[in-house]
Amino acid sequence: MALDPGIVSAAKERAEDLFARGMYREALSTYEKIKAYGEKDPRIYLRMGDIARKDGDDKSAIAHYKGAASAFGRLGFVIKAIAVCKMIISIDPSEEVVQKKLAEFCAGPGEAQPAPKSGPAPAPQAPVKETPAIKVPKTPLFSDFNEAEFLDVVRKVRSRALKEGECLFREGDPGDSIFLVAEGEVGVEGCARDSSRVRLASLKEGSIFGEFGFFSGSKRASDVRAIKDSVILEITKAEIEEITRTHERVSSILFDFYKERVVDRLMALSEIFKPLSAEERKEMLGRLTLKRFEKGASIAKEGERGETMYLIKSGAVQVWVMDRKGSQKPVATLSEGDFFGEIALATLRPRVATVTALADTELVEFGRDELKDVLVRHPEIKGVLERAIRERVTGAVRARDAENGAPLL
Repeated sequence: MALDPGIVSAAKERAEDLFARGMYREALSTYEKIKAYGEKDPRIYLRMGDIARKDGDDKSAIAHYKGAASAFGRLGFVIKAIAVCKMIISIDPSEEVVQKKLAEFCAGPGEAQPAPKSGPAPAPQAPVKETPAIKVPKTPLFSDFNEAEFLDVVRKVRSRALKEGECLFREGDPGDSIFLVAEGEVGVEGCARDSSRVRLASLKEGSIFGEFGFFSGSKRASDVRAIKDSVILEITKAEIEEITRTHERVSSILFDFYKERVVDRLMALSEIFKPLSAEERKEMLGRLTLKRFEKGASIAKEGERGETMYLIKSGAVQVWVMDRKGSQKPVATLSEGDFFGEIALATLRPRVATVTALADTELVEFGRDELKDVLVRHPEIKGVLERAIRERVTGAVRARDAENGAPLL
């Protein structure tokens, strides 16, 4: 018989009162009466594990935590399930099998498996009644990994516990990790003009953050601090690079994630792409490609036909022209998050400057067809481009006269 929510709530209150008075076994006994409800509310299993651990019974704690991990995963709380798996392994490292079980039903389908080689037909077997597959709600990033990829990523993930007020990272720190809020809440903080600290955003359970610095290699632009006691999952760029050496497909999954999380936001803020709806941006994102240039490589040349525009994913580029004396004259240095090349691409005019990679650089490439479609749907963008052309032509003239100019192309 299904448990009444009112009975469940009363049992929780009674169990927590017993726990607060140090009566751990009595608290566990009370939770046992509503344990079946844990399939709907995995926090019951989780709390039973916490109490058993407090009582010194690690074996029972692990059993309860396994129930929590399984239930969280089935309900689609994959980040929470991963955090519980990490808790289990911290108690007993030999229990790594829990991560494999999580991967079995939380990972996406991945790539299609190759067809079996031809050979003798297998002997007929009696039909087997299949168990219906568990449909787990999609979780950003993790649901795109197949089972093997999911398992290797989860193995690399580290769990970090933060106390209320504790700082996860500060402005200026290296941006080489992606973070996921498994429990609690963290605040993003910046500095106001009067030097006081201002909360810019609050990130709750299930949030993913830190991806801009992770993909661009830039330093953190703000502080992140725990608003209340929290559990944060972290995976570093070095660990992801190690995984991609075994699973090449992970690179393309991460690029898709980058487009959804970073490029889409930059496009929404760009004067050129601001008129596009979210659905139009999504359609455009699916057609973008990634290009890599080594330090010193020429990306675009003055006078050539502009067939592409770029968004800098990581690295930096130098924009320059030849001045009237035939010497190179720097016009601008562009870095992560900057666009260039859109003027020549949209107007069919030759490029008015040369662009060279100042470091190993990754660029998101937009082709002529993508921008042409945008101009057809949103003719008002032509006005934005015309203003940019006037500004940049003026910049080119100044640069050739040995004065500072604005970004060209």
